[in-house]
Amino acid sequence: MNVHEIKPIQLTPEEAAFRQQMETEFSSGNPYSGNAAHCLLKSLHSRGVIPKARVRDFTDPFPGGHGKSHKDVFEKNSRQGDGIVEHPSFVSYLRYFMDGPALPPSTIEGFRKILIEDSGTSGMVMDQLCKFVRAETRMLGLERGVAREEFWRLAQEVGYLHAATIRDAAGSAGK
Repeated sequence: MNVHEIKPIQLTPEEAAFRQQMETEFSSGNPYSGNAAHCLLKSLHSRGVIPKARVRDFTDPFPGGHGKSHKDVFEKNSRQGDGIVEHPSFVSYLRYFMDGPALPPSTIEGFRKILIEDSGTSGMVMDQLCKFVRAETRMLGLERGVAREEFWRLAQEVGYLHAATIRDAAGSAGK
């Protein structure tokens, strides 16, 4: 299996400035305009640097979404085009576009290592991954919803076909 690497996007100095402006505005407590986020996404898109798996995470139906994508949910709530990007809730998606799954590098590499080593049958590898995901979820003290989302993203990005099983394993980990 070809196991894709997971890396953050290298931002240009201008993009880094937009990101800093977005983060400052987002955390300031003042009204959020989303202008910096809009400029940042436009620049990332024009360079073609956002991995396809990260875009699909936003545009394809997600587990528990009743056949809807995150984009569909924004549109259902009367947000279209630029209105989506400029909404404060879009910041978390933009961070994911830039950074990848919100998991420590050691967790990401541990997950990839299991796939790369490919020890045993596909069922055995799945069992190893599920055990690893539950252990990491507990060790990191992740909320179940966060764990499900981030491990789903990780599995999707590395190209693992059973991402839903990984998502379920993360959600079943007790603290």
